[in-house]
Amino acid sequence: MSMVEPTDLTVRRYRAGDGDRVRELNREAMAETPEWAVDAPDTDLDDVRDHYIDAGGEFLVGELDGGGSSESGPDDGDIVATGAVEPLDGWMAERFDAAAGTGELSRVRVDPAMQGQGIGTRIVEELARRARRRGYRALVLNTGADNEQARGFYESLGYACVREETVDFDDVTLDLALYWRRVDG
Repeated sequence: MSMVEPTDLTVRRYRAGDGDRVRELNREAMAETPEWAVDAPDTDLDDVRDHYIDAGGEFLVGELDGGGSSESGPDDGDIVATGAVEPLDGWMAERFDAAAGTGELSRVRVDPAMQGQGIGTRIVEELARRARRRGYRALVLNTGADNEQARGFYESLGYACVREETVDFDDVTLDLALYWRRVDG
């Protein structure tokens, strides 16, 4: 597989025609993690514009645009990564202070065939820049407590684990690690 060069990846805002690939990539990437729950809700991905962009957040995709294809991996023009920032809400808002300008980093996914090439870093750092421009001062996220790969990734980007906890979502119970990072300076 060819390595992705910085010029081979376009990071852009989600567009209406991206929905099917975004949902597919979410399933592919999550299926590789210890916290994968087959029936996990993903209704936010049914209307990305309403849930993220129009609600004061952002949703980005990383798209190959040259030199990134291989026989077994994605082709040029394929979406190989996603990531979002959204206003803090729900159970995460109970753990962090939304009034202090905190947003939630979510839906960070990289095609399993493309991981380890800096694509996720580009998505997360661009999300942090855009969140800062929207007035967010900090970002929080959650990932599986046993997901060492994701935890190492976020920690390498300056996110600090503030605690681990068990959270119930309808019929699914997850052990999660909660992370925090300043983005305003």
